Amino acid sequence: MIKKIVLGIVIYKKKILIVRRKVKEGNLFWQFPGGEIESNETEEQAVIRELKEETGLSCKVNKLLGKRVHPHTNREMLYFACNFISGEILISDEDLSEAKWVNIENLNDYFTTDLYEPVKVYINGNK
Repeated sequence: MIKKIVLGIVIYKKKILIVRRKVKEGNLFWQFPGGEIESNETEEQAVIRELKEETGLSCKVNKLLGKRVHPHTNREMLYFACNFISGEILISDEDLSEAKWVNIENLNDYFTTDLYEPVKVYINGNK
């Protein structure tokens, strides 16, 4: 069985949280923080854990934005809108080279593919 991937879309003060992988996944370097759901956790617990592990930030789930099979990686993706609670960016995940807040208007400078439409609508609503 293919494991589901959860991604956290975190917007705070007109900035959005993104991470850079050390190794490209398909043609993707920059992406939203996230990862696989572990067998003992819910989807919501997984996205909170992944955000903490990958960026050092504490967040809470707001809502599920949507699910899809990613066109470039063929993995089932679940996109969650999350609220930033506290913390400073600290990368402790060995697969990441960078994590940062970027201005929402500059997101297209980092992403090489079109955003999933429900994510795009959510982001555009927070500009």
